[in-house]
Amino acid sequence: MPLSEIFFVNITYIFKLFYMRTVVKYFIIIFMLNNNLICQENLIKSIQLLDVNNNEKLIFNDFEFITVIFDELNENSRSFYYEIEHYDFNWKLSNVRKSEFLDGFDDIRITNYNKSYNTLQNYIHYRFQIPNKNLSLTKSGNYKIIVKDNNGNYIFSRKFILIRNPHIGSIEISKPRNIDFQNSNQNLKITIPCNDCNFNNNSFQYKLIVHKNYNLKNSKVIDYPTFKLDDSFVFDNITFSGGLQFFNFDNSNILNTSIEIKNINLNTTYVTELREDKISNIYVYEPDINGKYIIKNNKENKFTESEYSNVIFSLQTDKVNNYPVYVIGNFNNYETNENSILKKINNQYRIELFLKQGFYNYKYVIKENNSNNEIENFWQTENLYTAILYEKRPEENYFKIKAIAKNNSSNIVN
Repeated sequence: MPLSEIFFVNITYIFKLFYMRTVVKYFIIIFMLNNNLICQENLIKSIQLLDVNNNEKLIFNDFEFITVIFDELNENSRSFYYEIEHYDFNWKLSNVRKSEFLDGFDDIRITNYNKSYNTLQNYIHYRFQIPNKNLSLTKSGNYKIIVKDNNGNYIFSRKFILIRNPHIGSIEISKPRNIDFQNSNQNLKITIPCNDCNFNNNSFQYKLIVHKNYNLKNSKVIDYPTFKLDDSFVFDNITFSGGLQFFNFDNSNILNTSIEIKNINLNTTYVTELREDKISNIYVYEPDINGKYIIKNNKENKFTESEYSNVIFSLQTDKVNNYPVYVIGNFNNYETNENSILKKINNQYRIELFLKQGFYNYKYVIKENNSNNEIENFWQTENLYTAILYEKRPEENYFKIKAIAKNNSSNIVN
């Protein structure tokens, strides 16, 4: 082989080798970055939006303070920043510029944080409040708080709804007229007083959104009222499945067993094993707080002195038809993903979650055709319904909140 060809072959080989090593390094870096972001998210726990009385809420009046809290399972504090975005009724980014809905500026570093005190699991407790000296919100509507680290990496987000002097409507809840669903569903008739609403003018846009139990993933969008009555608009025959009452447990006393807690163990952290849950064939009333959770303990400061525990959930049921089963509630933002799916072991479904001390509501759902469905439904189940009417006027570039109505199905009409 001529010397020139040998030289060309060697150069080609060296180039390919260099190229392959570069590609491998690139994928390793991408893999490590992705894993790092996933790990960061998994270290964030106990995210809540609270009012001044430390009640967890989704909907706030514009004169209320919103306190955002979360923990990071870490011994050392880090720099986190928060931003705020405005959304339309369907949680798509609105056309409102930030300067239009925000008085001040965001991308603000969170400076209020404290280390956990005398706990097995070390963590840093972070909190910030809206409005504050740097910003206030000027428009009603849907909002999202986004928290990032000092490199701009997404850490988590939470949605909330801000209302400003809305009309107050009413919701009447009854059994459905359709005999096929009378034992499983609940029918809503929503009346919204609004003497300046203009449903007949195409220049005005209206959307009625109905939420069930603070769960934004369980809602319905209604485009038009059923009829008008005097100065009110009536939206009738809105049907939701009744579902089941939330299960609950209380490990605010971390060492105590109870009617919900079977065993307590102590290894490197606490382990709380719940008693096996079962899905009844008949309606059973269990008082609940509609999916929320409350951080609490028997110490002075519940936010920095509460322990974390590996909580073991178990479900025995033959009603899921091999569909994947998830455990959900406000504690995990009603997410159905790899972090909330139960594993089937023999005839039991199980999952272990690392949760902070407190009182928790939770329930099990199955994912069927990309829809999260209750395992069983009863018309008697106590649910909280919230209806919000959004309006977009011709001269405005966003959906504002025009009216709101709430009711609990404990007031159901047979």
